[in-house]
Amino acid sequence: MEASLKEKAVFAGLGVFLAYALAAGWWMMSGKASIEDAKKQMERAKSICEREKRLISERPEWDERYEEEAALIPEVGDGDNSDTVWMSVMDKIAQDNSVFITERRPGKEEMSGDMQQTTVDIKWTAALESLVKFMHELENTDDGKFDIQSLSFSPGKRKGFLSGTLTLTCIFKRN
Repeated sequence: MEASLKEKAVFAGLGVFLAYALAAGWWMMSGKASIEDAKKQMERAKSICEREKRLISERPEWDERYEEEAALIPEVGDGDNSDTVWMSVMDKIAQDNSVFITERRPGKEEMSGDMQQTTVDIKWTAALESLVKFMHELENTDDGKFDIQSLSFSPGKRKGFLSGTLTLTCIFKRN
């Protein structure tokens, strides 16, 4: 049974209509996903904007805190060698806490913002408790601003002792 020309035209029209309907449905669905992605991006952008507004509004507080900390940074004279200043402070703290420094290598001075900094690589031997007290005192002393950048250790040759290395950053101003 063969379809008449009129039936063929109806089926062809129906096929074209279905193809367009499927294409429109697919376009709307992909558009919906794009809209959801855009909403998520918008929410992230709003969140970032709010956080940045809050940080900008806190600037006076952060500036004040920076000035308080900067006032505590020790000054080293222009003609003085910063290595010897920091090593003497470090040696005293090590001696007070029974940490035995076997080798130290000072690094070069570098500018860091409006401050200077230098590093000292140290090889040491100590009991665990002595090492902890030494690191605590270094980080909290009023004789300088020190920051321990890296620390490695292993069991020492003597029972109950550790040996290892640490890299200490010393921050200061030149006057």
